[in-house]
Amino acid sequence: MFNFSKNLSRIMQARGINQKWLAAEAHTTEATISRYVNGVHKPNIDIIVDIAKALGLSVDYLLGLTFVPSSKEERNPVFRLLTACYDKASDRDRKLVWGILEEYMTLEERGFISHFLLDQKTRRKEKTAEQYNQGRQCRTYEFQEG
Repeated sequence: MFNFSKNLSRIMQARGINQKWLAAEAHTTEATISRYVNGVHKPNIDIIVDIAKALGLSVDYLLGLTFVPSSKEERNPVFRLLTACYDKASDRDRKLVWGILEEYMTLEERGFISHFLLDQKTRRKEKTAEQYNQGRQCRTYEFQEG
């Protein structure tokens, strides 16, 4: 499961941003930002929007729903085309794409992609195991009937 506090902390660290600066830019207190970074509290949607604006990120990126940092980039037709093609690519081809792009990524982006790909791999394994178990149950049922 995605962790907002870890993502916010990672972004701040990668950009060299401190809590005092972010609090001022997001129109809140340093103590409030500290609570979010440390996972003590979860922000409401209004503060998430303010933090995203302060960091120059899309809300989706801040929440870990996309790897494209800027909402402006998300509207770009080239990015939509790349995303559509990526969605159609095999796992092997996706690994090749990330291998090529890794040279151009920041440390922050590499960390996000590693986390993102690990989540995808875990979901695929769970789905495969579920399909396997359903198939086993089917075969067992057919064997018992036959």
